[in-house]
Parts: sequence; C-alpha cells; structure tokens
Amino acid sequence: MKRAVAVLSVFGSIFIAFGLVFSQGVYTGLIFDAQHLSFIPSASPKILDEDGREVYGSAYVGKEWAEKQGIVGYAKSLNEAKANQRVAENPLVIKATKVSGANNRDLVIANADARKIRELAKNINFLDRAKVMIVVP
Repeated sequence: MKRAVAVLSVFGSIFIAFGLVFSQGVYTGLIFDAQHLSFIPSASPKILDEDGREVYGSAYVGKEWAEKQGIVGYAKSLNEAKANQRVAENPLVIKATKVSGANNRDLVIANADARKIRELAKNINFLDRAKVMIVVP
C-alpha cells in the first residue's frame, strides 16, 4: 500500500508540474527588461549570460527576419513591449542585470534565465524569427 501511495504521489507531482507548464502556454516571444539600466539601443545588441556567453544576437536570427524587422524591437515600457505584435500574446519577460560592451549596448542576464532561454530555443522558434523586444530607459 505504501508503494502505491508513493507511486501516486510521484505521478501527482508530475501532473502538477505539467499543469503549471501548460497553464503558462507557449511563449510567443521574449522581452528583456532593461529600463532600470543605462542601456543604449543599437541595431545589433547582444544578450550575454553572467559568464559572457552569448544568449541572443544577430547570429541567432534568420537573415530574412533580420532584414525584415531587425533583430530586436524597442519599447519605453513593459506594457508597450507586451502589446507589440512582435511578441504579442504570451512573451517571456527576463530582467537584465547589467549592461556590457562598448558604450553599454549589450545586456547581461542571470545564468538561470540564460539556461531557460537556451532550453526553450530548442523547441520554439522565437529567437530565429527575431521575436525579441527590449524595454529601454
């Protein structure tokens, strides 16, 4: 009986985890919140993890999408970014932790957030289609 309860408990936990994932739905884009930083917008910013490894930049975007709309869009508020058709419906929001690069044109995010983006990118094509917004100061 104890074994059956343990098995049911494990399956219950798995179903709860899947329920949480599916309740969030599929992410339709990515928003980096940099409004609290001295970030300077550019045509080709890079998003780096805390170890300096690139998470997103021009190398991740298909040529067709980069030519069509650039590799990122910019907004002055989180609400404006969420409403933008580029990422609309259910974007993942990541808070940038600091600026980097020449003239503060790149962003750094936490390693945990970088891992999440890398995992999502295996199954969702929002990076190569440039479905990325940055909220600027």
